[in-house]
Amino acid sequence: MTRRTLLTSTLTSAAALPFALHTPVASAASVAPPYTLSINIEIMFPRTMSRADRIQHVADQGFKAYSFWSASDAEQDAMLKVQQATGIKCASISGTGTAGSSTGLTRAGAEKAYFDEITARARIAAKFGGAQPIIFVGATQPDVPWETQRAQIVTGLKHAGDIAKEFGVQLVMEPLSRNPGLVRMALDTAAVAFPVIDEVGHPNVKICFDMYHLQLMEGNIATHLKQGLAKGWIALVQIGEVPGRLEPGTGEIDFGYIFKVLREADYKGYVDTEMGTSTTPEAAMQLTRRMSMEN
Repeated sequence: MTRRTLLTSTLTSAAALPFALHTPVASAASVAPPYTLSINIEIMFPRTMSRADRIQHVADQGFKAYSFWSASDAEQDAMLKVQQATGIKCASISGTGTAGSSTGLTRAGAEKAYFDEITARARIAAKFGGAQPIIFVGATQPDVPWETQRAQIVTGLKHAGDIAKEFGVQLVMEPLSRNPGLVRMALDTAAVAFPVIDEVGHPNVKICFDMYHLQLMEGNIATHLKQGLAKGWIALVQIGEVPGRLEPGTGEIDFGYIFKVLREADYKGYVDTEMGTSTTPEAAMQLTRRMSMEN
């Protein structure tokens, strides 16, 4: 049986399971990895399903952590009730908004809006038990020399780290890809981001290693993953296939090997499934757990 046939068979079997909101699933009888799987509730679930119900479903499937992007105050209250009732942990949230995706730390004079976003999201992250805010540092500014932008990023991230420290949370900066035709984000590859995080040298500022974006931007993700983990630069790992941002096995990334790398590195953080699914949420969650247990 080929790898493709095996994965297709696995997905087909998992997809046959009903979408029952309160049906716990037994774990595979393999050795658990050192990291904790986290289920992102934004992409793989129906939009008509409340975020509180999505969290409940993740907990009922036997997972210990979840992540989300943003939510209204009313939603947050409902989500926190489920979190407290189930004991599930929140791994990460979105840590920046419009400023982080535009002027960020790359346009001089725009820092206040950026730091206001960091402060607001750090406060929410603290409310959710110390979740990691995922941040961006802004788009590249074509009319500003890169050396100037880079210096502003380093200085700004040090200050952002101080803000995060006040709230007891750790920021994770994500190298982010953008569609062709759009201005590229600053620090959008591991090769560029790693030296900056090393220079920042702040314990409250690390890297979110999102394999979907990094595979699109530069590839070589296994080598960079090993390097980032060995140097202590990576504090959150996210998975999603290329192309499509779906579950492992639907694209070109060898996730079996990636999970082995994480296990061999004794990575003890979160591995977050920021991805959609080609079948059902259950199928995607169960397949990911099975691969993580077996590799």
